[in-house]
Amino acid sequence: MKDKELQGFVLGIGKRIRAFRKEQKMTQLDLGIKSDIEENAIQRLETGRTSPTVKTLFKVAKGLGVEVRELM
Repeated sequence: MKDKELQGFVLGIGKRIRAFRKEQKMTQLDLGIKSDIEENAIQRLETGRTSPTVKTLFKVAKGLGVEVRELM
């Protein structure tokens, strides 16, 4: 996978995290608390500045009440 493709994939995950969070009227802090992840980490995920680990995806999905596959 090319770097640009990978960046697009990571950004897509971030956009889906943001969309699910906003659907549930949660702030980044709310999701951070529910996911046991720092708020600034949620921000980095949503903007695609960081690539999530499987563990992080699992925690975020659980915090949002969705399946991991829905974030991918």
